[in-house]
Amino acid sequence: MIAIVAVFVLRNVYPEWRTESFVLSGWSASGLLGYMWLHTGYLHIIFNLIFLWVFGNAVCAKLGNILYLPVYIATGLLAAVIHLTFDVRMAVGASGALYGIIGAYFVLYPYNSIKCFFWFLAYVRRFSIAGFWIILFRLAFDIVGAISGYAEGPAYFAHIGGFVGGVILTMILLISKLVTRDSMDDAIVRSIKA
Repeated sequence: MIAIVAVFVLRNVYPEWRTESFVLSGWSASGLLGYMWLHTGYLHIIFNLIFLWVFGNAVCAKLGNILYLPVYIATGLLAAVIHLTFDVRMAVGASGALYGIIGAYFVLYPYNSIKCFFWFLAYVRRFSIAGFWIILFRLAFDIVGAISGYAEGPAYFAHIGGFVGGVILTMILLISKLVTRDSMDDAIVRSIKA
């Protein structure tokens, strides 16, 4: 999160700072690695940081600080590859890698409750919902966007690629015992099935 904010600040404080080579617009190494640290505006970075905070904290707690960053970058790279394979538009933003972290969360903590805040005009409400419902809703939105061929807005294929990468990578980490589920994780799953 600090690196994302630092790059955003540098880009806004020093507009002459060249970032074109870090935009995902081809198969260059700088674009493949750099796009996930760039953002187009305040709303773009704020929403990505909120999602990274909500899902990333839990995933980082399970993976550990040393393993978290490689997982983030690996899923961001896979998101970039999927995006470039299916979409010709340029892309920037952490959301491909972020969806990788969300995919990891989906595997590790599908039933954990997430506290949500809904606000529309004067109507304000707080509620909790199982993480998998939020994730499946967002994923469905991205799948519909990708299938429709809608050419504006989010990089749908990057989102889908990052999510699938996060799910697969987390499954590999669990199978290889580099990451383990503890009794508390299993207790949550058992309580849902009971």
